[in-house]
Amino acid sequence: MELEKPIMITQAARTSRAPEPINISNTTSTSSSSTEIESSSSSFYNLCSSTRYESFRKLENYLPKTHRSAGLKLSWLRSQIIGGDVEFDSPFGRRRITYADHTASGRSLRYIESFIINNVLPFYGNTHTCASHVGQQTTKMVHEATKYIKKCLGGAEDDALLFCGSGTTAAIKRLQEVMGIAVPSILRERVIKSLSNEERWVVFVGPYEHHSNLLSWRQSLAEVVEIGLDDNGLLDLEALKLELEKYKDSNRPLLGSFSACSNVTGIYSDTRGIAQLLHQYGGFACFDFAASGPYVEIDMRCGKNDGYDAIFLSPHKFLGGPGTPGALLMSKALYLLRSSPPSTCGGGTIDYVNGFNDKDTLYVDNIEERENGGTPQIIQTIRAALAFWVKEYIGYEVIVKQEHVYAERALKRLLPIENIWVLGSTSAKRQAILSFIIYSTTNSSSLADLRNGFDGKISIRDEEKIKKERLYIWAETGNNRDKPLDGHFVAALLNDLFGIQARGGCACAGPYGHDLLNIDESHSHAYRSAILKGYKGAKPGWTRVSFPYYMSDEEFEFILCALEFIAIYGQRFLPLYHFDLTAGSWIHKKKAMKNLVRNSNCNIDVLALANGTNAVMNIDHEKSEEFNNGDDKLTGLVGKFALYMDSAIQIARLLPKFPSQRRLQEEEDLNFLHFRV
Repeated sequence: MELEKPIMITQAARTSRAPEPINISNTTSTSSSSTEIESSSSSFYNLCSSTRYESFRKLENYLPKTHRSAGLKLSWLRSQIIGGDVEFDSPFGRRRITYADHTASGRSLRYIESFIINNVLPFYGNTHTCASHVGQQTTKMVHEATKYIKKCLGGAEDDALLFCGSGTTAAIKRLQEVMGIAVPSILRERVIKSLSNEERWVVFVGPYEHHSNLLSWRQSLAEVVEIGLDDNGLLDLEALKLELEKYKDSNRPLLGSFSACSNVTGIYSDTRGIAQLLHQYGGFACFDFAASGPYVEIDMRCGKNDGYDAIFLSPHKFLGGPGTPGALLMSKALYLLRSSPPSTCGGGTIDYVNGFNDKDTLYVDNIEERENGGTPQIIQTIRAALAFWVKEYIGYEVIVKQEHVYAERALKRLLPIENIWVLGSTSAKRQAILSFIIYSTTNSSSLADLRNGFDGKISIRDEEKIKKERLYIWAETGNNRDKPLDGHFVAALLNDLFGIQARGGCACAGPYGHDLLNIDESHSHAYRSAILKGYKGAKPGWTRVSFPYYMSDEEFEFILCALEFIAIYGQRFLPLYHFDLTAGSWIHKKKAMKNLVRNSNCNIDVLALANGTNAVMNIDHEKSEEFNNGDDKLTGLVGKFALYMDSAIQIARLLPKFPSQRRLQEEEDLNFLHFRV
């Protein structure tokens, strides 16, 4: 069976670095003067040099010598990623991990962990005392870390910064608690009935919301109003205005809680415009920055017409951020527990308590203290400040420009591929997050059929299209789309064939997914019915990758090549996997691989491939030696990527172009599934 080689990692890419897409001499000041760089008032330099943050002065000791080159900064940053070169055993051999799930969680940095080991842990103590040296030192570091994060977010005296749980989910829940609208689900209906209409909050949410910013509001005491998409796939501001008009004379408290950026499509919301509109009607403006927080400048500006009244963050998504708490920066005007006990009573929240009368208890007045019951997240808070510091060190201008470059390049490469559907508006301003569907195809038209046509001829236009089609899409798959490949299956192929860590599923954004995939109510109920029967794998979804500013150009190019490959040949691998409809997982079948390669005449070591120990064995040894000659780490990395691709192509040669449909459960009709199995 002959197979074209459409995916090529060129010799130029193998032997040299791609040009730096960004060359910004100064990322913290508009001046090119080195003197002004050193004296910049940015948060980065404040943390290192200001007496207010003296606990963090040693951060500068391990930095590269230059503060001028964006390229050197990013190169240094990549060198600090823990696990940046780690490999694992996939079903097709050893693979280097290429991480592309940054939207879900960031990566840890040696630089940050070393600072904690050397400067925090040796002097670690509980913050509830300043009588001991370790208590005093730890309290000081936590206090400085909190002030620094607050400064990075544009917080002021009228704002309170609270650390909550492990991410944005806990931050949103904490806001509901301090507003007095969070109750146990078993009490919700009874409490709502006891409220007057004027007491009940109206909360507006948008179309992009993560489940955390939707379901928790639905389960609160608030009335939730959901705003949909406009014709351009963006938040419908006109619809929001119409809803606000309905409640303007109701004398009810109003609040909007919107995603600043979709964690599915990367599309940004106009947070300033939304805030202005909400404030125009006397409402509060709150934003979920979980997806975009690591990449954009956030300025609270509370009290301004376009300012924010609350922001939710997941610092664990920052580079260097794993192991950090969720963060809620909120206007003190939203804190409604001043005359009541705090949301969580515990150590550190109380000035006085006795055993005689509960009414004698005196709680701390300071909101940040009274809402930080128990031993605080000490190491986690300091680590969060360090993750913010890394972001400030690189600079917003560098981050935004690099993200834009990657987003534009990715769309330019993927949009022309007929088997790939990039979800969401591709013209809207977006972060470098892409969620996509890859379609399977049917054997309804081959290249020969196309050339013969109905009259034995082919048009000049179609002939030129065939010649210019770099990916040979028509030659391989025909021109009829079938059902999509499951997003989890595509993620499994990216992992197993290439070592690329992607995300399959609905990304915890079910309602938005319904809009993106055009799922109507009848189909939605069919999926729900299947899930109730225990078939969780019936849920529709997609595959998501992200290209953060610190990703190398070589990794970026490799991921795009892998997506191109799977768009054409992915369906060939279906027979090699077992689909578990109950769990929604795709598991490689070692026996199927052994049967496939038993009598195959190819350049792959059959036994090794079947055992998944080293699939890339006898593939062009001269090329392999060329890749790995010398000490150039980059050349070796690109060489690995090329060998992974060669291995994938050789395996695809052994597989049928159009595998037959499978049947999973005799009693189940799988035609209702959104994807092909």
